[in-house]
Amino acid sequence: MGYGMGAYSIALARAGFQVVAVDQVPSTPFLQRLRDQAEPADRVEVVEGLIERHPIAGGLGVLVAKDVLHYLAPGDVEALLVQAAAASHPHGLHYLEVFTDISRTAANGGIQRIEGEADLSADSFRRLVERVYQGWHVSLAWDAHAEQDSRTGLNYFEALRATVVATRSTPTRKDAR
Repeated sequence: MGYGMGAYSIALARAGFQVVAVDQVPSTPFLQRLRDQAEPADRVEVVEGLIERHPIAGGLGVLVAKDVLHYLAPGDVEALLVQAAAASHPHGLHYLEVFTDISRTAANGGIQRIEGEADLSADSFRRLVERVYQGWHVSLAWDAHAEQDSRTGLNYFEALRATVVATRSTPTRKDAR
């Protein structure tokens, strides 16, 4: 989710995965980079469109969503993760990096908001992860993140970044004994 320039998509394709890369940003730069990679290109399907409108097929092995989910509406974040969890392979893995408690400062010094953004708090995101990944093995880590304006040296973006690694493991016959 959120292919950007395709670093994760290309790495997963090189590792042998069939990849469906979805993002609303123009795909031309990613497609050019993918063409330059030759070998994994045949294992990557690039979909230019809204992540929240793209259906997730069953048998999902790995989901990567880095720095993208916080741009969606709150209900879309939950619906997408619920759909991805339900579509996941019995030994699936989800890797998420999500910004919470976001504060943006506009050039004039005022607060800047992005319309329709999830605006997740750390607590609300933690509760969402607990609901969606019930029964999964979940690692949730937090770190402070800031981005500075190179001209002024002042932070224009501050947030808590949540890093989630969720693995689904279905007991094998041996485990069930």
